[in-house]
Amino acid sequence: MKHQIHGPYLTGYMYQILDYFKKNVSPSRVLDIPAGLGNFAQALEQLGHTIVKVDFRKKNGFVNANMEAPLPFKDGEFDVVTCLEGIEHVINPVGLAQELVRVTAPGGTIIISTPNITNLHSRLQFLFTGTFFQFGANSMRQTNGAPIDRGHVNPFTPLHLIYIFGSQGCSLKEIRVDRAKRKVLLPLYLILKPFSYLWTRKVVKGTSQETYPGVKSVHSLLTRFKLMFGRSQILFFKKN
Repeated sequence: MKHQIHGPYLTGYMYQILDYFKKNVSPSRVLDIPAGLGNFAQALEQLGHTIVKVDFRKKNGFVNANMEAPLPFKDGEFDVVTCLEGIEHVINPVGLAQELVRVTAPGGTIIISTPNITNLHSRLQFLFTGTFFQFGANSMRQTNGAPIDRGHVNPFTPLHLIYIFGSQGCSLKEIRVDRAKRKVLLPLYLILKPFSYLWTRKVVKGTSQETYPGVKSVHSLLTRFKLMFGRSQILFFKKN
C-alpha cells in the first residue's frame, strides 16, 4: 500500500523511517542509496535534511554510482546513510555494507530495509518451495556483466545483518517492520508459537551478546510477533 504526503508517494517502510528521523535525528547530511525515484529523499528534505541521492542510472540531481563498487565519497562524510530495499540487489552485499559504514561518520546512523524472509509466510514458502518470500526463482535476472538491476539475489535474516554490521564496529539500535503481512496465518502462528519458542531457545542457548551487538535477547528477537508478520524489516545501526 502506498500513501501520499506533501507530494511524494511513499511506501510503508519509508513512513517508518521518516518517523524515526522526526523523533531521533536533527537536520543532518544524509546519503540515500539507492534513491530510486527520489520520493523518500524529497520527504527528508522537507524535514530539513541535506540529501545526496545515488542511483546506478544517470539522472539529474543524482550522483551516478554502482553499489557493487567503491562509493565516490570520503570516509565519514555523512551523518546518516539510508539503504532502502537495496542490499538484497547486490551480489556482494558485504562489500556494500563496508562502504556504507566507511562513508558514515563515527556516531552516525545506518538504516537498512530489506524484505523480511523470517516472517511466517516466508517460512512456509521455503518449506514448500525452497525459496524465500520475494526471492523466488523469477525475482532475479542474470546481468552477464551489464550494469542493470539484478533483482532480489541475496536474502537476509535480521541476525545475518546484525552480524555483518557488527563485524564492522556497528551496533543495533532498533528494529521495525513496515506492516503486517498475511494475518490470516495468525491462528497457525498461535499453534506453532510454543514449539518455536522452545526450539529457538535451544538454538540460541549460550550465544554471547558480543556476537550480535545491540541485541539484548536473541531469543525474543526471533520469536516476537512483528518479525513473524512484518513485510519488510528495518534495522537501525549506530557506527561506534
